[in-house]
Amino acid sequence: MNFFSRRAAFILFVCIFPLVFSCTSKSNFTLEIPDFYSSEVSASASKGENFFSFTADQKGAVRNFFEKNGDASLMIQLVPVKVAQDSSNGALSFGFFYNSENKVSEIASVPVVTDYLQKYNGSAFALAFCFSREKGVPQGFFIKSSSKVKVLNAQITPAFVGHDFSGDIPVFAFAANGGENNGTDDFRGASLVFNSINTRESLMPKITVKFRETSGSQKIAFGGEVLFIRRNELPVEIPTASLKSPFSVVTYPDEQEYPVSVLLTASDKNLLTFAHGKKNVLVPLKVDPGLIMNWPRNNWRGNDYELFEWDRFPGVLFFDISTYSVQDDFFRRLAFFVEKAGFKGRLLSDSELQGKHGYNAHDYKADDLARFFEKARRENFPLNEKELLLKDILANNGVIKIASNGEVQAGSGAVISISQESPSYLRTTFIAHEGWHGIFFIDEDFRNTVASIYYTIDPDTLAYMRRYFQITPSLNYDVNDDYLMKNEFMAYLLQRPVSQTAKYFVDMASREHSQQLAKRQADYIIETGGAGFEGAARLLDEYVSDRWNLNAGRVWLINR
Repeated sequence: MNFFSRRAAFILFVCIFPLVFSCTSKSNFTLEIPDFYSSEVSASASKGENFFSFTADQKGAVRNFFEKNGDASLMIQLVPVKVAQDSSNGALSFGFFYNSENKVSEIASVPVVTDYLQKYNGSAFALAFCFSREKGVPQGFFIKSSSKVKVLNAQITPAFVGHDFSGDIPVFAFAANGGENNGTDDFRGASLVFNSINTRESLMPKITVKFRETSGSQKIAFGGEVLFIRRNELPVEIPTASLKSPFSVVTYPDEQEYPVSVLLTASDKNLLTFAHGKKNVLVPLKVDPGLIMNWPRNNWRGNDYELFEWDRFPGVLFFDISTYSVQDDFFRRLAFFVEKAGFKGRLLSDSELQGKHGYNAHDYKADDLARFFEKARRENFPLNEKELLLKDILANNGVIKIASNGEVQAGSGAVISISQESPSYLRTTFIAHEGWHGIFFIDEDFRNTVASIYYTIDPDTLAYMRRYFQITPSLNYDVNDDYLMKNEFMAYLLQRPVSQTAKYFVDMASREHSQQLAKRQADYIIETGGAGFEGAARLLDEYVSDRWNLNAGRVWLINR
């Protein structure tokens, strides 16, 4: 199956002879364990239950895997042999026993996975059952069925919950509380298997969704929270830390678009905040930007920021920062160095920065970041704690490179930052605005398309935007920087839906600020109804829609 070849490629797959049992049979089975040999084990059956006990060697190997990996599932592959269509005859139960001496009485009260053989019409399927962290490794497992079934395979895998139809046979996986295979994915028992909060030593799990090639957009509901996921050719990863109620029943309002797979698995251990002796978050969570906007802050790995990487555009890092003040510590000096007219190329001292405004959101490309840190190195300029942390994060993720002699060089990628202090409606706009900058920094074809539209827009419309950038104290852009002007021209046109573009610029031109300092250019925008901006925005919107399934005002594929 595709999932297991990716998630646990180190598992040894060997030839296994089939096992047929009914309620009175006595059988053998072979258990596959990662990094361990397979061997036959005797099993007994009594009163309709078939018990499969682990040998001492197998149990030791399973325990080692469980302790090293932090979780585990037992997956069995089965095929019905002869099943009556009566549902009572087709019922099958699968579970664990922990007391070999009293296993018959014990299994009456343990959690089980329940399924119905008649719905498979003689075809093979697989059931997986997670070990409980509290109970640990069982003595073995049991299968109870009043109809004959053939056991094709039994193996230990990393823990997973959900369903997977991408392989040769369908797989249905359950948390340690068990459940019934009834067409939903039940994550309510996931806290028995995975971490339910982020801590210094552990992370909440992730959900990976894979769509059919013909699928369009669809909805997935986690408890009462509905995610709208647009067409995506790649699997979508959703960290459970981003959700309000991740450990709940998963439902699919658009049943005709049932995903190929929805799998809850452990997060990459490299994402641990304090791994390898580090005290700060250096490794980003790869996510769709639509998850960042309402990410619960109590699930951040750090105290005053969380770090993300755009899943579709590698190297584009997102910072979500607690306050404007902390964000200033990271980026204000950089803002003046890179973009502010009259200050570009200078490293302002803390006293010079006092009282000056950077931006409420930030974006910087790799070579500008490298120039900033290299100048500070050469001049032995005293950077603050957050700027030094930023340097570590950028170097750790390849946005900048540190040579053996300490020289700072440009890598690849970009940095984007927003703050929790911004109201929700502005955070949405900022993520869109800054997200377009991130793509602009890393994609030459996009930059060329922007340039072609920039040079063909009517001069009076463009003159207002340039003048606005120049006279607005909170911006103070260097309008002689052609790269910067194209970049900001694009981001202002794409930060809101096309339907809002004309009104946005007419309102901007009507403000007292524009009327006092740019009246001639502003009046032109009012007279034309912002038509020049709307036309340019429409051309850009068509390009990004065709290329990335994005739109003006939306750089994400996931909406809540």
